[in-house]
Amino acid sequence: MNRKNILIGGAWPYANSSLHLGHIAGLISGDFLARYHRLKGDNVLYVSGSDCHGTPITERAKKEKISPKEIASKYDEEFNRMFNRLSIFL
Repeated sequence: MNRKNILIGGAWPYANSSLHLGHIAGLISGDFLARYHRLKGDNVLYVSGSDCHGTPITERAKKEKISPKEIASKYDEEFNRMFNRLSIFL
């Protein structure tokens, strides 16, 4: 079998609020592509994450009166729970 190495990069949603349909829509196509290539027997690496820096994080932290690190951690953990519940990136 001729296995290919496939690298897929997904968008990084800002970790400053809960996931919404727009976040999922931007990531799901990469998940579909990864699953397709895995079914074909290819080696797949799908890389994504959370954008934990920048103005959206800082502004949300000010609003909630906690540190930017706490905001980023809070929503990054939520993202991971939701991805697991939706069976995305498995």
